[in-house]
Amino acid sequence: MRLSPFEPATNDKWPYGAPLYGRAGTPHPEHPCAFEVFPARPDEDLPNAHRIPRNNEEYDADSIGFDITKPDPDLKHILTINTFERPTLRWHTRDQFKNEFLYDPLNSPRPQGIRPEEWKRQAKKRARTGTDPTVALTSDRKTLLTRIAKLWNGETVCGVHLLADQAPSITHLTTGLNENRLKRLYYNTDIGRETLRAFKDADWFEPTTGFLKPTTVFRKQVWYDLNSKARTLFKNHDDLPRLYGDPMEGLTHRLTVGLVCLRNALRGWRYSSYTDWGTYTLDAVGTDKDGQIHAYEILTGHNNWKLHRDTYRKMTRLDQSGNKPIAVFDSRSTAYSVFNHWHREGLGELPNGPFQSDYSIENGRDQIETAYQDPQYDWVVADWTTTWKLKQQLFGQDGPELTHSEITSINW
Repeated sequence: MRLSPFEPATNDKWPYGAPLYGRAGTPHPEHPCAFEVFPARPDEDLPNAHRIPRNNEEYDADSIGFDITKPDPDLKHILTINTFERPTLRWHTRDQFKNEFLYDPLNSPRPQGIRPEEWKRQAKKRARTGTDPTVALTSDRKTLLTRIAKLWNGETVCGVHLLADQAPSITHLTTGLNENRLKRLYYNTDIGRETLRAFKDADWFEPTTGFLKPTTVFRKQVWYDLNSKARTLFKNHDDLPRLYGDPMEGLTHRLTVGLVCLRNALRGWRYSSYTDWGTYTLDAVGTDKDGQIHAYEILTGHNNWKLHRDTYRKMTRLDQSGNKPIAVFDSRSTAYSVFNHWHREGLGELPNGPFQSDYSIENGRDQIETAYQDPQYDWVVADWTTTWKLKQQLFGQDGPELTHSEITSINW
């Protein structure tokens, strides 16, 4: 487990992955609470505690007697994080908190310079997460975020380009910056590493996050993908560049749009990205030399199946308008999962029914093209590929010889 690119991976020893247990109250009467959750030590006997699943769907609040999985809009309980003996999450009633810490968590003295409504919002956030929700946008942090935004937007930054350098390392972007101060962009450094190691992968644990996260693209880990908090920051902060593209897309999606545009440019096609089409925005569009429009939709692996169904309906309308819908997936696994979902939901019909394995792309393309071209099948996706396949076609051994300037000249 690695929390940021500026420190080594933590080992997998306790409390990482340790079973979690919870109990009403605490064995320490001088520190009362309503409920606490903690990692169990190896071979520890906990007869009065309940095993706490990390998955929200497996959590049975009725049998446990306390629900930690749902938001507490009325803030009947205040969360604190204790690290004295072991990482422990404790939920206190408001009176318990006042007696323990000698102040009201929802009405503490307000520092000068902070508006009352902002201080109230921060107090509620602290009560729910047990941590300070604010992140100071220091000079080094602002500089790194600015460099990432420019790289994301297709500019050359610190001598590297997102496409031409095939998702360069974060170290290219941190030149001249204090890496210790940049860690807060990845995780809440106030929580403590042991607490994060113990609880980070639990659905119900929501610490104040950073802005940046790692992702795997081009079969390597890259450390400048953006979470929703980062997108909100770029949208609302006038001192930071505006992000180009779909406001909800991740780094893999953004890179794939660039690969599609580069490939179409090399074909001599007219091309564009994020093109408005009626009430829709198309990820990429390429018009071949015969005037045929190819409309590209980028699909990445996630569990929002409604969004995948909406994408198919969008491609249906594109097909009905004479355009060729092309699907580009982040992986073969995603492709076959989504194809099968569309088939099972009755949106389209595959010739041989659902795919039973992750076939090669060539085999899968043959079956998709058959479904598209044969009028007896109701299928609107004309062709498909993957991010990695596009990368190999453009930058692999058999790809075209491209100069750095040729790639950076692409507008995407």
